[in-house]
Amino acid sequence: MPTTTLHGTRTTQAEPVLDLRAIPPYQRHQLIFQSVQDLNPGDGFSLVNDHDPRPLHHQLLSLFGAGFSWEYLQQGPEVWQVRIARPEGAAATSLRVRIARNGDVAVAADDARLGPDGSGASVCEVTDCPPGTLQADVLSLLQGVIPPAGTVSIAYERLLARRNGSCCGGMCG
Repeated sequence: MPTTTLHGTRTTQAEPVLDLRAIPPYQRHQLIFQSVQDLNPGDGFSLVNDHDPRPLHHQLLSLFGAGFSWEYLQQGPEVWQVRIARPEGAAATSLRVRIARNGDVAVAADDARLGPDGSGASVCEVTDCPPGTLQADVLSLLQGVIPPAGTVSIAYERLLARRNGSCCGGMCG
């Protein structure tokens, strides 16, 4: 695949460019979060903006931990361009959690049986967590979530959707 050098940085020409300048502000972060979530190991995209997206970098760190890289390609004053990528060898992970009837959550043993645990709580698997995602971050996203009866698997992206405005991240329908 051909590469080019921008300010001493090698980037893949075929990588998508997400130009935020043409996207309404209220749509930007959800689009970016989903774009990072959808990256396969070794893939990336360039984000273009009219101001420094540093606050976004901190949000991505809280959501994805070490599961992505952030590299400035251009730093203003009028155009900011950042390459966001998923490191090679980075694979999604899963986490088993115990969700109590009141919505309290805790990490469950890896071998815990999925489904009701006999105490009114349920053990579920949170799947497709980005590499480097901290257990505490998954638990924070799950706090107050009471999945429908019979649910034993919750995709991490649904938790992000819930955090970003969907009532349940699509779990109810």
